[in-house]
Amino acid sequence: MSAKVIARMPAILAAAVLSLSVTACGPSYTGETYSRSEMQRGGVVQYGRIISVDDAPISGTSSGLGTLGGGVAGGTIGAALAHGRTGSILAGVGGAIIGAVAGNAIERGITAGRGTRFIVQVDNGPVINVVQTNEAGLQTGERVMILEGGEKTRLAREGSPPPPVQ
Repeated sequence: MSAKVIARMPAILAAAVLSLSVTACGPSYTGETYSRSEMQRGGVVQYGRIISVDDAPISGTSSGLGTLGGGVAGGTIGAALAHGRTGSILAGVGGAIIGAVAGNAIERGITAGRGTRFIVQVDNGPVINVVQTNEAGLQTGERVMILEGGEKTRLAREGSPPPPVQ
C-alpha cells in the first residue's frame, strides 16, 4: 500500500463509517411502535378473532439516506485512492456513483424484513387483513383488539394492556 493511501486511511474509514451509520438510522416499526404524530389521537377499538396467520415479506425502503451516505463514502474513497488531480476527480465521481448504488442497496436490505399477515373476523363485521410484526405471538383462534388510529391498524391480545407508546 502506498504512503499516500495510508495517509488518507482516516478519511476513508470515516467515509465508510458515515455511510453505514446513515443507512442504519432508518426507523424500526413494529406492531407496538407509535410515531410522534400518532400521540394524543383517538382511535376506534373493535374486537374480533384471528382466523388465519401467515408470513408476509416486507420490502425495504429507499429514503435516499443510503444513496447519500454511499455516494459520499464512495466519492471520498475513490478520490483518496487516485493519483493526480484529474485521476482523483474521475475516481471520486466514479466512486460516488458506485457508492450511491451500493448504499441504496444496503439501505433496502437493512430495512427489509418479515412481517405477519393476520386475517381477522371482526365481531358483527367484515373480515379484515392486518400486516404487522408479531412480538405478542398472536395465533389463529385468539381473540384480539383491533386498534385503529391515524393511518394504522394494529392488533393486540384481547384483555392485554395496549401496546406501549415509544
